[in-house]
Amino acid sequence: MRSIAVPAILIIFVALLPALTVVSSLPLDAQGIGLLLGWLGTGLLVASLLLMIRNPYWASCFGGLQQMYRWHHGMGVLSFVLLLMHPVLLAGYYVPLGSDIAEEYLSPLNPQLINILGWLALAIITLSMATTFFLHLPYGFWRRLHILLVVAIALGFGHIWAVSGFSVSLAAALLPAVIPVGWRLLRADRSGDTLPYEVSGVNHPAKHITEVNLRPLAKPIPIAPSQFVRAAFFEGSHFQGCGDFHPYTVSHIAKDGGLTLSIKALGDCTRHIQSIEPGVAVRLQGPYGNFLLTRPIAPEIWIAAGIGLTPFLALLRSQPVTQHTDMIYVHRESERVPYEEELQMFATNQALLRFHSLPMTNDLTSLFMRLESIDKLNKKQVYLCGPPPFMAKVTQWLREHDMQRQQIHFEQFDFR
Repeated sequence: MRSIAVPAILIIFVALLPALTVVSSLPLDAQGIGLLLGWLGTGLLVASLLLMIRNPYWASCFGGLQQMYRWHHGMGVLSFVLLLMHPVLLAGYYVPLGSDIAEEYLSPLNPQLINILGWLALAIITLSMATTFFLHLPYGFWRRLHILLVVAIALGFGHIWAVSGFSVSLAAALLPAVIPVGWRLLRADRSGDTLPYEVSGVNHPAKHITEVNLRPLAKPIPIAPSQFVRAAFFEGSHFQGCGDFHPYTVSHIAKDGGLTLSIKALGDCTRHIQSIEPGVAVRLQGPYGNFLLTRPIAPEIWIAAGIGLTPFLALLRSQPVTQHTDMIYVHRESERVPYEEELQMFATNQALLRFHSLPMTNDLTSLFMRLESIDKLNKKQVYLCGPPPFMAKVTQWLREHDMQRQQIHFEQFDFR
């Protein structure tokens, strides 16, 4: 795994640069601090846009998409707080000078362009942040709403231009902002960062689960077992496309570069994919993730819940385990448990692999009892994949039973 020191320093530099170019010229009062916070908030927001670029190499520099999105969310939240404080501190400066002066400079009802642009930018950022953290919207609608951040930044740049005209600080913020917008328009939205595939076969190993076999139409993605891709499915003869990109873990990698995605009906798009047919065109981005790629040499415990089985399944289908491994598969099906027979076959043929199949309920007592029965539990490496609430409960239980945080590994696939 690459060190994130260099990309982290670069992103922090981009975030701080606009403020660094003006800090020496600002007075040490509420007005100066308010203006400085405005520049800091703008720089952080631009840096957060750079962290929305889903290029595989760029993501790997931060240790994967999950870590990169944590940086993105953290910088976005800090930017939001600073931009909210910007007018508050200016109010603290202007209000003592008189209500008419404060209204002229700060009121959202003031028809001057400078005020309209500033308040519109702040309102759109507030709306975007609110929908991100407090509402669970359909992915397609959320994605389009999130694009409003670009509109907010454009309005913010207009506000800055109206205040002071073109400056080195404005250029320091504007130039990095062009990169993610250009990538989105010229690469992502025009499939420049994707590879073409075609659905070559469809299987249904269980109710609500569809295996989609993909045939590469050009150079295949150089993917490793347990990694995931982002896929967009397009129109077919009797299939209406689901064109937004969503993350799916690959459950099998064929020697000719063909891939299998095991997709469970969990949302609008994934429910729609249950009716997919051969011949549908697909575009893939990736690969992403390093969940099972850099494992220390130590006995392991794999805990998979539901469709979280797929990274482990891909690894077992590609190679035998090389460490003593207890695999626990937690599922809700009472009949025809998907992949259970195949997993049992792997365990039968591999002396180092022990397989346990457990029905899943809201009560995880049976899982915890199984874990307690494993000898020297807190000496092993644990790998988790499943719904976030499930992983949170299991992680908490493991930590309460003397498991160190660095022994617990997981990768989330539901980030946006």
